[in-house]
Amino acid sequence: MSKPDSFYRYLAVSQRDKQWGLYVTGAGYRDVPPGGLYPPQSHLHPASHEYHWKNGRTFHEYAVVYIIEGSGEFQSRSIAHMTFGAGTAILLFPEVWHRYRPTKEIGWREYWVTFHGNQAEWLQRSGFITPEVPVIDTGPDDKIIRSFKAILDHLRIQRIGFQHVIAAHTLEIIASVLSAGQDRHTDDHAYELIHRLKAVLEDQTESLPVIESLAAGLGVSSGHLRRVFKVHTGLSPYQYYLQLKIGRAKMMLRESGLSIKQIARILGFQNVYHFSKLFKAKTDVSPNQWRHGKKKVR
Repeated sequence: MSKPDSFYRYLAVSQRDKQWGLYVTGAGYRDVPPGGLYPPQSHLHPASHEYHWKNGRTFHEYAVVYIIEGSGEFQSRSIAHMTFGAGTAILLFPEVWHRYRPTKEIGWREYWVTFHGNQAEWLQRSGFITPEVPVIDTGPDDKIIRSFKAILDHLRIQRIGFQHVIAAHTLEIIASVLSAGQDRHTDDHAYELIHRLKAVLEDQTESLPVIESLAAGLGVSSGHLRRVFKVHTGLSPYQYYLQLKIGRAKMMLRESGLSIKQIARILGFQNVYHFSKLFKAKTDVSPNQWRHGKKKVR
């Protein structure tokens, strides 16, 4: 462990900051040495941030706490008790009771950012982040640390418009945490299945491969292949295949002199009507409108 050290800033938030959709209310880092008091008591911290392990705490905002060294324990409304080590992200949610602390004999080093806004609430409503999964094992991740350091650098300087920049870095942190956590739980075999199926779908955009045959060639059932693919991409193989088709169609409409009928035929559609109907369903504009620059993509 490095010597005790800390830096933090709390921010006044304007109505304009809130209109951005996600706004940061504070951020910092802290080294807690073995045997160190946690959380450290200071008159410089808002009352909402102070707590004692005995009673825990209920926040009125969101937070990500990232542990890069050491180990600790966590409890919340939905988690009875768990321990964790370095490379762990703790997600805190508004009005959800929680408490956490480093292992007394080891201590830890943490980065943290607190935030709120419509975009954070949308992420929770959509299930991207949830109080039921507040602790995510990411392993040591340089992208997460880089984003935290960028926020702290902006807090030190505070140039005009920095609130929007640190909001973007906060979204980067959330995305990196979710991505790294998912990757840690993807075993080598599942990883290979996903990438091999993606490669086949990329290669055969003109006609949908037979999933049963692909699964047999990979030594798994078609049901297992579909489930693994959906869990780790958010799409079924067929939905992914359609996205690839539409992506190729967009490129060909803009960059080739082929007619819409010719493009439909090259991409394996039964007729131009079917192609145009699917294209509009996926993009909100017709192939002809896309070709002439009238983009209105969802």
